[in-house]
Amino acid sequence: MKYLIYTIAIILLFGINLGLFGNLPFFGKTPSLLFLLTIYFALEKKDLDFFFIAFVSGVFLDFFSAHFFGAYTMSLLVLAAGLHLFTQNFILQELNWKFLIGVLLGSLALLQTFLWLYALSVSSMHLAQETESLGIYFNGFAGSFFYNLFLMYPVYFFYGYLRKLVDYITVRRRSLVR
Repeated sequence: MKYLIYTIAIILLFGINLGLFGNLPFFGKTPSLLFLLTIYFALEKKDLDFFFIAFVSGVFLDFFSAHFFGAYTMSLLVLAAGLHLFTQNFILQELNWKFLIGVLLGSLALLQTFLWLYALSVSSMHLAQETESLGIYFNGFAGSFFYNLFLMYPVYFFYGYLRKLVDYITVRRRSLVR
């Protein structure tokens, strides 16, 4: 049941991303609400739902991107797994707003690098045309960062509501009585 709720939430965020923010570019860039949602699930220490979120979000982003299919899926899966391992092993305190800004900056840089590496590996296998340089992938990085930064907290509140909804439904489904 929770995966159905996650899928509906991903479809909702993807629709808002394409419908609303697709028509409001900032320095030629649009935000990625699914990327932000994946980050929040990867930072959580409770469970491994971030794999599902990263996979489904990546598939949706792959269908509507100009990259070779699988670029966003693989990039989001690797990024989310690395971020989750980093959170599990090195972060000892509660997350705060300063930490989230740093995580967004590093994650966005890693996402662009992973997308470039994926395109480079696909072009080296002659499955696609030659890829651009890494500088092309980082063109407009600042605009993308600030647009995602602007929407980071609304997506965080959506994430919190989604987690509460899923926790409420799972506890209620198990019929736990207090």
